[in-house]
Amino acid sequence: MDKIPTLTFRNPNHLIREIGHRLRDHRKARGWTQAELAERAGISLSTLKLLEREGKGSLQRLAKVAVILGIDDGLRRLFGEAPAYASIDDVVASHRRSNRRS
Repeated sequence: MDKIPTLTFRNPNHLIREIGHRLRDHRKARGWTQAELAERAGISLSTLKLLEREGKGSLQRLAKVAVILGIDDGLRRLFGEAPAYASIDDVVASHRRSNRRS
């Protein structure tokens, strides 16, 4: 039974819905309507509604909303610098994998 909640939280669909809900919470904390945020972010109201309700939308639109809400620092950290390798063996293995794909 311990693994069931873990699987739920690791589910990509759950993750994107949770991101949408968090965007909604940030918007509400600022006292903005969906229409106000959509206008400020330069996206359509229907797009914002879908983003908040289901987490569906493009990365570009997510970034626009995050910037307007002032929460883009999390996205910057997530997609910032490439992760460091733990050892030289990891570097070699990564290089081999990328050569196989070419």
